[in-house]
Amino acid sequence: MVASNEKNEGQQSIREGVQRIWLVRHGQTAWNEQQRFCGCTDIPLSATGRRQARWLATCLRSMSIAAIYSSDLNRARETAELIAKKRQIDVVVSPAWREIAFGTWEGLTYAEVATLFKNQLGFFTDPAYYAPPEGETLTDVLQRVLPALTFIMQQTHSGDVVVVSHGAVLRGLLCSLLGMPLSHQWQLRLDTGSLSAIDVSLDKNGSSLTSLATLNRVQSIKRLA
Repeated sequence: MVASNEKNEGQQSIREGVQRIWLVRHGQTAWNEQQRFCGCTDIPLSATGRRQARWLATCLRSMSIAAIYSSDLNRARETAELIAKKRQIDVVVSPAWREIAFGTWEGLTYAEVATLFKNQLGFFTDPAYYAPPEGETLTDVLQRVLPALTFIMQQTHSGDVVVVSHGAVLRGLLCSLLGMPLSHQWQLRLDTGSLSAIDVSLDKNGSSLTSLATLNRVQSIKRLA
Protein backbone atom coordinates (compact mmCIF):
# COMPACT_ATOMS: atom_id res chain seq x y z
CA MET A 1 0.00 0.00 0.00
CA VAL A 2 1.26 3.47 -0.89
CA ALA A 3 0.04 6.40 1.15
CA SER A 4 0.95 10.07 0.96
CA ASN A 5 0.00 12.03 4.06
CA GLU A 6 1.84 15.32 4.35
CA LYS A 7 -0.37 16.44 7.23
CA ASN A 8 0.91 13.66 9.43
CA GLU A 9 4.45 13.34 8.08
CA GLY A 10 5.98 14.90 11.20
CA GLN A 11 4.19 12.64 13.65
CA GLN A 12 5.94 9.69 15.23
CA SER A 13 4.97 6.15 14.30
CA ILE A 14 2.91 4.95 17.24
CA ARG A 15 1.46 1.72 15.87
CA GLU A 16 3.07 -1.27 17.48
CA GLY A 17 5.67 -2.89 15.25
CA VAL A 18 5.79 0.02 12.77
CA GLN A 19 9.06 1.88 12.29
CA ARG A 20 9.21 5.36 10.73
CA ILE A 21 12.35 5.62 8.61
CA TRP A 22 13.41 8.98 7.19
CA LEU A 23 15.24 8.48 3.90
CA VAL A 24 17.72 11.25 3.19
CA ARG A 25 19.58 11.72 -0.05
CA HIS A 26 22.90 13.39 0.74
CA GLY A 27 23.49 17.05 -0.01
CA GLN A 28 24.76 18.31 -3.32
CA THR A 29 28.31 17.86 -4.61
CA ALA A 30 30.14 19.61 -7.45
CA TRP A 31 29.60 16.50 -9.60
CA ASN A 32 25.86 16.55 -8.87
CA GLU A 33 25.71 20.15 -10.00
CA GLN A 34 27.54 19.18 -13.21
CA GLN A 35 25.20 16.17 -13.62
CA ARG A 36 28.05 13.67 -13.48
CA PHE A 37 27.68 10.08 -12.28
CA CYS A 38 29.26 9.98 -8.81
CA GLY A 39 28.84 6.32 -7.92
CA CYS A 40 31.44 5.13 -5.42
CA THR A 41 33.84 8.00 -6.15
CA ASP A 42 34.22 9.76 -2.80
CA ILE A 43 33.15 13.30 -3.69
CA PRO A 44 32.68 15.76 -0.76
CA LEU A 45 29.71 18.03 -0.22
CA SER A 46 29.76 21.43 -1.86
CA ALA A 47 28.83 24.60 0.04
CA THR A 48 25.28 24.15 -1.27
CA GLY A 49 25.30 20.55 -0.04
CA ARG A 50 26.27 21.62 3.47
CA ARG A 51 23.45 24.19 3.51
CA GLN A 52 21.05 21.46 2.43
CA ALA A 53 22.32 19.21 5.24
CA ARG A 54 21.74 21.95 7.81
CA TRP A 55 18.23 22.44 6.44
CA LEU A 56 17.60 18.69 6.81
CA ALA A 57 18.77 18.91 10.42
CA THR A 58 16.26 21.73 10.98
CA CYS A 59 13.45 19.69 9.42
CA LEU A 60 14.17 16.77 11.72
CA ARG A 61 14.83 18.85 14.84
CA SER A 62 11.39 18.25 16.35
CA MET A 63 11.43 14.51 15.61
CA SER A 64 12.34 11.93 18.21
CA ILE A 65 15.27 10.37 16.36
CA ALA A 66 16.66 7.20 17.93
CA ALA A 67 19.34 6.27 15.39
CA ILE A 68 21.09 7.59 12.30
CA TYR A 69 22.58 5.25 9.69
CA SER A 70 24.73 6.39 6.79
CA SER A 71 26.64 5.30 3.74
CA ASP A 72 30.39 5.34 4.29
CA LEU A 73 30.96 7.76 1.40
CA ASN A 74 31.96 11.23 2.55
CA ARG A 75 29.03 13.13 1.02
CA ALA A 76 26.52 10.97 2.89
CA ARG A 77 28.53 10.71 6.10
CA GLU A 78 28.98 14.49 6.33
CA THR A 79 25.25 15.01 5.72
CA ALA A 80 24.47 12.52 8.50
CA GLU A 81 26.94 14.14 10.90
CA LEU A 82 25.39 17.57 10.35
CA ILE A 83 21.96 16.08 11.11
CA ALA A 84 23.35 14.41 14.25
CA LYS A 85 25.41 17.43 15.36
CA LYS A 86 23.08 18.67 18.12
CA ARG A 87 21.87 15.24 19.18
CA GLN A 88 23.54 12.72 21.46
CA ILE A 89 23.58 10.15 18.67
CA ASP A 90 26.52 8.47 16.95
CA VAL A 91 26.14 7.95 13.22
CA VAL A 92 26.32 4.26 12.28
CA VAL A 93 28.33 4.09 9.06
CA SER A 94 28.07 1.14 6.70
CA PRO A 95 29.23 0.42 3.12
CA ALA A 96 25.92 -1.39 2.62
CA TRP A 97 24.30 2.01 2.06
CA ARG A 98 26.88 3.36 -0.40
CA GLU A 99 25.88 4.40 -3.91
CA ILE A 100 25.64 1.98 -6.82
CA ALA A 101 29.00 1.47 -8.51
CA PHE A 102 28.85 3.12 -11.92
CA GLY A 103 32.21 1.65 -12.92
CA THR A 104 33.77 3.35 -15.92
CA TRP A 105 30.90 5.84 -16.11
CA GLU A 106 31.91 7.60 -12.90
CA GLY A 107 32.81 11.22 -13.48
CA LEU A 108 30.99 11.30 -16.84
CA THR A 109 27.77 13.05 -17.81
CA TYR A 110 24.87 11.20 -19.44
CA ALA A 111 25.73 12.79 -22.78
CA GLU A 112 29.31 11.52 -22.52
CA VAL A 113 28.12 8.04 -21.53
CA ALA A 114 25.65 7.91 -24.43
CA THR A 115 28.44 8.83 -26.84
CA LEU A 116 31.24 6.66 -25.47
CA PHE A 117 29.15 3.60 -24.52
CA LYS A 118 26.31 3.73 -27.05
CA ASN A 119 26.11 -0.07 -27.24
CA GLN A 120 26.19 -0.58 -23.45
CA LEU A 121 23.19 1.43 -22.22
CA GLY A 122 20.97 -1.41 -20.97
CA PHE A 123 21.16 -0.05 -17.41
CA PHE A 124 18.86 2.84 -18.32
CA THR A 125 16.01 0.57 -19.41
CA ASP A 126 16.60 -2.59 -17.37
CA PRO A 127 18.77 -1.80 -14.32
CA ALA A 128 17.80 -5.06 -12.63
CA TYR A 129 19.87 -7.07 -15.11
CA TYR A 130 22.23 -4.63 -16.82
CA ALA A 131 25.11 -2.80 -15.12
CA PRO A 132 27.35 0.02 -16.26
CA PRO A 133 30.71 -1.40 -17.46
CA GLU A 134 32.58 -2.66 -14.38
CA GLY A 135 29.67 -1.48 -12.20
CA GLU A 136 26.65 -2.91 -10.37
CA THR A 137 23.07 -3.69 -11.30
CA LEU A 138 20.29 -2.46 -9.01
CA THR A 139 19.76 -6.12 -8.12
CA ASP A 140 23.35 -6.20 -6.83
CA VAL A 141 22.66 -3.08 -4.78
CA LEU A 142 19.51 -4.54 -3.21
CA GLN A 143 21.44 -7.64 -2.16
CA ARG A 144 23.36 -5.45 0.30
CA VAL A 145 20.69 -2.83 1.08
CA LEU A 146 17.74 -5.06 1.97
CA PRO A 147 19.68 -6.99 4.67
CA ALA A 148 20.84 -3.62 6.05
CA LEU A 149 17.20 -2.50 6.27
CA THR A 150 16.22 -5.79 7.93
CA PHE A 151 18.99 -5.24 10.49
CA ILE A 152 17.53 -1.80 11.31
CA MET A 153 14.04 -3.27 11.67
CA GLN A 154 15.34 -5.94 14.05
CA GLN A 155 16.73 -3.34 16.46
CA THR A 156 14.69 -1.87 19.29
CA HIS A 157 14.40 1.85 18.59
CA SER A 158 12.68 4.28 20.92
CA GLY A 159 11.95 6.71 18.09
CA ASP A 160 12.35 7.27 14.39
CA VAL A 161 15.36 6.22 12.31
CA VAL A 162 17.25 8.30 9.73
CA VAL A 163 19.07 6.65 6.81
CA VAL A 164 21.37 8.87 4.74
CA SER A 165 22.20 7.35 1.39
CA HIS A 166 22.22 7.99 -2.36
CA GLY A 167 19.84 8.46 -5.26
CA ALA A 168 20.06 5.08 -6.99
CA VAL A 169 20.13 3.20 -3.68
CA LEU A 170 17.03 4.93 -2.34
CA ARG A 171 15.11 4.67 -5.63
CA GLY A 172 15.92 0.97 -5.85
CA LEU A 173 14.93 0.43 -2.22
CA LEU A 174 11.60 2.21 -2.70
CA CYS A 175 10.84 0.23 -5.86
CA SER A 176 11.52 -3.02 -4.00
CA LEU A 177 9.48 -2.11 -0.93
CA LEU A 178 6.53 -0.70 -2.87
CA GLY A 179 6.34 -3.53 -5.39
CA MET A 180 7.47 -1.46 -8.38
CA PRO A 181 9.66 -2.89 -11.18
CA LEU A 182 13.21 -1.62 -10.91
CA SER A 183 12.88 -0.31 -14.47
CA HIS A 184 10.49 2.31 -13.01
CA GLN A 185 13.14 3.76 -10.69
CA TRP A 186 13.47 6.94 -12.76
CA GLN A 187 9.82 7.76 -11.98
CA LEU A 188 10.83 8.38 -8.36
CA ARG A 189 12.41 11.83 -8.15
CA LEU A 190 14.83 12.15 -5.27
CA ASP A 191 16.80 15.38 -5.39
CA THR A 192 20.04 15.95 -3.51
CA GLY A 193 19.30 17.15 0.02
CA SER A 194 15.80 15.65 -0.08
CA LEU A 195 13.77 14.12 2.73
CA SER A 196 11.41 11.19 2.25
CA ALA A 197 9.79 8.84 4.77
CA ILE A 198 8.44 5.32 4.90
CA ASP A 199 6.62 3.39 7.61
CA VAL A 200 7.85 -0.21 7.69
CA SER A 201 6.74 -3.27 9.61
CA LEU A 202 7.73 -6.92 9.33
CA ASP A 203 5.15 -9.66 8.95
CA LYS A 204 5.43 -13.03 10.71
CA ASN A 205 7.65 -14.30 7.87
CA GLY A 206 10.05 -11.36 8.15
CA SER A 207 8.86 -9.70 4.95
CA SER A 208 8.55 -5.90 4.85
CA LEU A 209 5.19 -4.14 4.72
CA THR A 210 5.72 -0.54 3.66
CA SER A 211 3.72 2.68 3.34
CA LEU A 212 5.20 5.76 1.68
CA ALA A 213 4.63 8.72 4.00
CA THR A 214 6.36 11.51 2.09
CA LEU A 215 8.58 11.79 -0.98
CA ASN A 216 11.28 14.26 -2.05
CA ARG A 217 10.68 17.14 0.34
CA VAL A 218 13.31 19.74 -0.55
CA GLN A 219 14.40 23.21 0.43
CA SER A 220 13.22 25.86 -2.01
CA ILE A 221 15.76 27.36 -4.39
CA LYS A 222 14.87 30.83 -3.14
CA ARG A 223 15.82 29.87 0.42
CA LEU A 224 19.10 28.37 -0.76
CA ALA A 225 20.15 31.58 -2.52
